[in-house]
Amino acid sequence: MSENKTGKYFKYAIGEIVLVVIGILIALSINNWNEERKEFSNETKVLKTLNAEFYQNSITLDSILKQLYQIEESLSFVFQNIKPNPNLDFSPIQLDSILSNSFSDPYWTRSEYTLRNLESSGKISTLTSEELKSILYEWSLVATDITDKDSDATKGFNNLLNYYRENGSLRNLDEGGWVISEGRSSLEYDHFKFFTDIDFENIIDDCLVYTRQRIRRYKKAKIVIDQVIALTQTEE
Repeated sequence: MSENKTGKYFKYAIGEIVLVVIGILIALSINNWNEERKEFSNETKVLKTLNAEFYQNSITLDSILKQLYQIEESLSFVFQNIKPNPNLDFSPIQLDSILSNSFSDPYWTRSEYTLRNLESSGKISTLTSEELKSILYEWSLVATDITDKDSDATKGFNNLLNYYRENGSLRNLDEGGWVISEGRSSLEYDHFKFFTDIDFENIIDDCLVYTRQRIRRYKKAKIVIDQVIALTQTEE
């Protein structure tokens, strides 16, 4: 009888151990599931924030590109009409309007707050999508290139601004905008003479090159932005 009871107790103890182990495994599974759910929730929030940031960047970039195309058109027109005997059938006011558009220097100010936080915290490496991580790395290279080259373009446009300041009337060039409302200059000036000046041609050449390079860089950035937006889409 004693041996029979011992056997029952042994089986009971084994059963208890099995139940405890099963309980522990279930608890670990639930904990792991909760952690995975938290990680998924956190990544979803990150993706949504990235998506919103890059979507807004896309909007501002489209606006800047539109301005750059207009500036390129003005610069190209001026450039093509620089010749020994230019045939400019314009009034001084019309010509000033064209020249005014040629020395605008719009550059793209973008938001990178979310991306910078991810980089500083090392969370980019935890993202599930390898493709997204690769595109974000490419974006960093594109953005750095834009920052470096935009400063060169600004120097070129400052040269053009200084040329107008030294050889013409900034008041008349600014008169068409909203800043100067006091009317045109009463002093003598001649903006038509610019079109036979080799220094002016060289400066316009620089600005046209810078503008077209900037457009190419911004268009490349637009492609990367669209890829990030597509890869960060989440289901509501």
